Amino acid sequence: MEVIVSDASLASAPWCPHGPTLLFVKVSQGQEQNRRFYACSACRDRKDCNFFQWENEKVSEVRRLAREEYNRSCQPSLSHKKYMERFRNVLLLPLAERKFCRECQQLLLREEW
Repeated sequence: MEVIVSDASLASAPWCPHGPTLLFVKVSQGQEQNRRFYACSACRDRKDCNFFQWENEKVSEVRRLAREEYNRSCQPSLSHKKYMERFRNVLLLPLAERKFCRECQQLLLREEW
């Protein structure tokens, strides 16, 4: 397995929920020798991210839009900057008043109790 990293491959790469995908080369002998495909750049295990697309595969507009909507739905509700702001505000609370929600995995601010 080889990974192809170039400005051209990164610019045209499809996206999965984790960000831009990488272009890989399946190095083998036989019919599908050196076939190139896109897969998640963050997860090597297909159980964690099952994105897969052959490089030359034509993706319909409907499938592309569905993929974009799915990617948007997987994004965190807050930016990293907002999460850090929340964290700093929680640190300002006395230790006895710091709360964590196990369901949503969020640090809770006083007004959210």
